[in-house]
Amino acid sequence: MLRPSLLDGVDAFLRLENAWNDLARSVTTCHFTQTFEWAKLGWEARDASAGDRLICATVWSGERLVAVWPFQRNRLGFATRLEPLGCGMHEEYGDPLIASGINAASICKELMLLLRPMADVIEVPFVRHDSPIRKELINAGAFHIPDPLDAYALERRGSQSFDSLLQTYSANFRANLKQKRKRLQKLGTLRFELPEDYDSCKETIDWVVGEKRRWLQRLDKQCSWLGKDEVVRFFRAASTRRSEFGRVGLFRLTLDGKPVAAFLATIDRARVEMLTTSFEPEYGRFSPGMLIIEDVARWCFERGLDFDMRILHMDYKERWANAATSRIKYRVPMTWKGAGALLPDYLRFSLRHMLHVATNAEQRAALRRMLKWRPAPKGRNPSSGGQIGLRPIQEE
Repeated sequence: MLRPSLLDGVDAFLRLENAWNDLARSVTTCHFTQTFEWAKLGWEARDASAGDRLICATVWSGERLVAVWPFQRNRLGFATRLEPLGCGMHEEYGDPLIASGINAASICKELMLLLRPMADVIEVPFVRHDSPIRKELINAGAFHIPDPLDAYALERRGSQSFDSLLQTYSANFRANLKQKRKRLQKLGTLRFELPEDYDSCKETIDWVVGEKRRWLQRLDKQCSWLGKDEVVRFFRAASTRRSEFGRVGLFRLTLDGKPVAAFLATIDRARVEMLTTSFEPEYGRFSPGMLIIEDVARWCFERGLDFDMRILHMDYKERWANAATSRIKYRVPMTWKGAGALLPDYLRFSLRHMLHVATNAEQRAALRRMLKWRPAPKGRNPSSGGQIGLRPIQEE
């Protein structure tokens, strides 16, 4: 018999630790971002505001925890909002942690029933397109605002080694990697590193975030989380922690001790999951991003792990990936107040969607007309309608 239970407050959350760890231990595909430790650190490192609440939706089978979904409740203008606990980027995969071998659809229904009365809006980042929680999110409010993105991964797929997998790529791809690495090595000592000490970890975190900010400034773009300090606080605190479920990994490629490429990642029992990357533009001609991907992929294969390069389409991801999935971020109003808060964004989304559909429809219609067009045979009356877009002329 399943027993849904909503836990409200820090004390109730802390009492979940042992049961949550038992659940994570039983799910071999559990992401490190789905663990108690990740959620706890997210709550501690967040930019706190008055009225914040820590809320966990749980489902139990007897005394055994079989599902958990942690959120923080905060303000969104005049409305209240539920956001998953995490590192502050709000880009972790958002699916709840659910035990294997049970009806996930019924579990997700119970989780949403618990959460709907708790806030006006719920925001969940990047659930799988085939996840049962997706259906519940779509049905939770008067409307929903989806943001679909592809996620890219490099999977082992039975390959005996990374070198054997590399042979499946084109000769030109492999030769280009080798040439770029040799050219970069001529400039100094090139090293691939996974720092363990706090000072090196802090240096890497600060470099990745700082370089990302400079990159956005050059492109005159904005990123909501880069303007906050909670992401830096989170990763500094997590950088030297270790648990049976995983850790934060700060991979970097250095030239004479200075970073030319690096990224923040998680390492768990099944995969390395890349969260954010930075590259030194001065060395862009050597493609340091492609080189560090090669190094991390080899590191993963040596440890029996897949390499999840995650969301957002980037050229280097598409060139390396041998698997892709669709992930969708949802914003859903659960009350009329929430609908009012999200209505401007929903109208903008609807307008963009309508324009996109209309443009595609026009393009498809034009293509169909082109495919149907045939040159008129000699002697045919030019008024017989053989020209694109002209109707036959009716004689009076």
